[in-house]
Amino acid sequence: MSSGGSWTDPRRLGFHALTVLAVLVCIVAARWQWDRASRTEADAVPEGPVVELSALDPASTFSGMSVRITGTFDPANEVLVDPRPREGQDGSWVLTPMLPTQTAGEDPVAGDQPADPAGTSVAVVRGWVPRGQRPEPPPAGVVEVVGVLVADARRPGAVVSESDPPTVVAVDTGALSAHAGYPVRSGWFALARMQPAGEGQPLPLLVAELPGADVGLNWRNAAYATQWVVFAGFAIFFWTRFRREHVTPSLEQEIPR
Repeated sequence: MSSGGSWTDPRRLGFHALTVLAVLVCIVAARWQWDRASRTEADAVPEGPVVELSALDPASTFSGMSVRITGTFDPANEVLVDPRPREGQDGSWVLTPMLPTQTAGEDPVAGDQPADPAGTSVAVVRGWVPRGQRPEPPPAGVVEVVGVLVADARRPGAVVSESDPPTVVAVDTGALSAHAGYPVRSGWFALARMQPAGEGQPLPLLVAELPGADVGLNWRNAAYATQWVVFAGFAIFFWTRFRREHVTPSLEQEIPR
């Protein structure tokens, strides 16, 4: 009996192995896309490719970008965004101005310098606290923050109250700037991670809490997942066709009559 047409022919073994590998790759890719499509309300704020704050281009900046900011928090001008209920519990967001440090790239003689309160700061929502709970202060000194950029929620006439603690009804950087007494960059950042992390910090924001958040089934990623399943089906189809046209006839010819 000749082995030229058998299943164990090296060329055919390679084709079988390639088919198995292709199917496995398609299954893994489909599972990954499906996990991205099935975003739930309990998911934390997502983090994508990180861009340095100094590298942000206003022409290409968009909500959802992950941005790295190095600087110092200003807890003295921290305000609570209230009301912000979560799962039936009253609470607030903790909105803290952050003063970016001046890097060596921005000033060739200064190197990393302490933040200048007269410079433009950024607004960082550090997380959520139950109503009535005083948020723990952010870490002192220079910290590195990665936050998700969110468009401003401008409210006509929005002002920070003079209560203790001060509150505001929306994340309005104009109102925060007036309260702090120095410029605040338009757009705010939902904290994704911070180094050093600090202790007892507010609970991270959830995807469902971000304005315009796409919670539930993301149809684009679901379509990609389906596409990968179809690719796996094509791989199996071509393997079956190859077996019928090349392997099975050869085996039949080898059977003595």
